[in-house]
Amino acid sequence: MRLCIPKTHAFCFMRFLFFSRKKPGIAARAGECRCAREKSMPPNRSTRFGELTKNTSILKEDETMNKTFFTKITAAALSLALLVTAFAACGKEAPEYETDTAPEASQTAAAAPTNPLTGEADFQVEALGNRPIAVMVENSPSARPQWGLSTPDIVIEGVVEGGITRMMWLYADVNDIPKVGPTRSARHDYVELAEGFDAIYVHFGGSTYAYNTIKNDKVDDIDGMYDGKYFARDKSRNVASEHTAYTTGEKLYDAINTMKIRTEAKDGYTSPFTFASEKRTLPGGACSSVLTVFSNSYKHTFKYNAEDGLYYNYMNSKEMKDADGTTMAVSNVLILYTDVSSVAGSSSGHKDWDLSGGTGVYVSNGTYQNIKWSKGSSSNPTSQLKLMDESGATLQLNTGKMWIGFVPTANSGSTVIS
Repeated sequence: MRLCIPKTHAFCFMRFLFFSRKKPGIAARAGECRCAREKSMPPNRSTRFGELTKNTSILKEDETMNKTFFTKITAAALSLALLVTAFAACGKEAPEYETDTAPEASQTAAAAPTNPLTGEADFQVEALGNRPIAVMVENSPSARPQWGLSTPDIVIEGVVEGGITRMMWLYADVNDIPKVGPTRSARHDYVELAEGFDAIYVHFGGSTYAYNTIKNDKVDDIDGMYDGKYFARDKSRNVASEHTAYTTGEKLYDAINTMKIRTEAKDGYTSPFTFASEKRTLPGGACSSVLTVFSNSYKHTFKYNAEDGLYYNYMNSKEMKDADGTTMAVSNVLILYTDVSSVAGSSSGHKDWDLSGGTGVYVSNGTYQNIKWSKGSSSNPTSQLKLMDESGATLQLNTGKMWIGFVPTANSGSTVIS
């Protein structure tokens, strides 16, 4: 007849052996109390010698206790081996010891943070939830080549007075802003578009209508006319002073902190864009080139490069390069048609765009499709830009940088897709 010992009894036996050791240090602590009393006595050779003798005694006591402890541990190990053998003889498994080791963490990596303006997974997690920055940049001949033209997440361009265009560059992260400019004055349509992104608006001066919009809508702005220390001038070009102003992400970061501008996006804010999980081939057909016309002097052509999947920007048949020689290229081209009129009473011919909505064309991945867009009336300036397909469903964009052109509806017939 074989003897089978229950696992619980084996554990009890081991616990008894292990914890039967006396807790060390009691005698030492008693000695420490005596030492404390003796420290109050004047120091002399006999006292110090007494402490040495006493400590030697304590060490001997601990050595004896340790020998006893190791003897018990050895006996425990032998007993455990016998118990395991007994379990095996009974046809039972050896006991499994519980440990405090946590299970391995999930191997599923957290999704990389995505840039809310481009959908690309190259975004710094520290910038998530922060407000974008919108910078007004000039596009007259004296302003070219611009500093930083190839760097914005989004370029918004539209016609202003005199048939020229002006741009608003959007960045999701202030730390990604290099030297940019020439910075130029605000226009009210751009202010309203910036509000839809909950963006901090950067400009150098502005029209009366733009200043009224900034004031009435309580827009957070950084204005070179009044906050000049956050801007500088590059006088290396032989042009008038108004074409030389620029700023940087570092300067804007300082401005935001010094002026105590809200940096976190307002409650409930989400990106106005929806990005496809996989690159789309658009249903309208192939598009290796698209021409769009703002005015007789401002005609943009975007040419597709199949190798990198980008559209390169040419204006009046000349490559649009920034000051360091990099050609502006984007993954997405959006042409949004809008009715353009002159602002009543404006002696400078300032323009007003109808931002309530309209039709347009979306170009990406060597293809195109017709679309619709809307933003809402000026009575609700914080409303977001909405992009839709022809059926009215939310437009699925391919990830990447984009150029958005608000083109006069009267020039829609001049758009050429090839």
